[in-house]
Amino acid sequence: MTPDQPLQWLRLGWQDLRRAPADSLFYGAVFVVMGFLLNMYFDFAPQHVITLATLFLLGGPFLAIGLYDIARQLEAPAGGRVTLMHSMTAWRVNMPGFTLFAALLAVLVFGWFRVSLLMFALFFQGSVPSLEQLVVSAFTAENLPFLIAYFGTGFFFAVAVFALSVCAIPMMLDKEVDTVTAMVMSVQAVYRNLLTMLVWAAMIVVLTAIGFATQFIGLLLIMPLIGLSSWHAYRALINFER
Repeated sequence: MTPDQPLQWLRLGWQDLRRAPADSLFYGAVFVVMGFLLNMYFDFAPQHVITLATLFLLGGPFLAIGLYDIARQLEAPAGGRVTLMHSMTAWRVNMPGFTLFAALLAVLVFGWFRVSLLMFALFFQGSVPSLEQLVVSAFTAENLPFLIAYFGTGFFFAVAVFALSVCAIPMMLDKEVDTVTAMVMSVQAVYRNLLTMLVWAAMIVVLTAIGFATQFIGLLLIMPLIGLSSWHAYRALINFER
């Protein structure tokens, strides 16, 4: 599989978005609301804002189940008619698998939450700086050790979630497969197509960052595009593995 494959996934995702705009943008609106709520409730607690923003990225694959189902419905031979309610309850096709995966994801999220708070406590003794102060002074020599430790640890958690979920979640929606088998196959697919998946992961991060940079408004379009494209990534990876 070539490194330019993710561009094809994005093109296919864009086609799906154009075929089912209202249903897809519904999920985009949910992500936008989540972003606004995150910003509203944690504006004065930067240690929580940064952590929850990271959890936003970590939990994205699981929250995108509805988008995976929209892409799956569009593949149907009978015209590809999309039903929003069907996508909202798609998790029921493999409730035990999704439940276990959610529990495992919760463990990872809780672990990252505790580690990130510990880092703030270690590097910022006394009062925690405001989010604005942290952003302004983020790339100074004084904060370099914190940045290395924080983003290095965050990168480890993000890679783990990405490798475990990129194929596992759509696979549990698509096939009768248990959580552990799906996660193992997902990690194997990432490992065997490492360069392509690094490009895909980088594209997801960049697109999501753009969504955040637009005061979350850009997530309205970006998150459905990523979710729909991720379904095609799964299809391509599984067929390639065969």
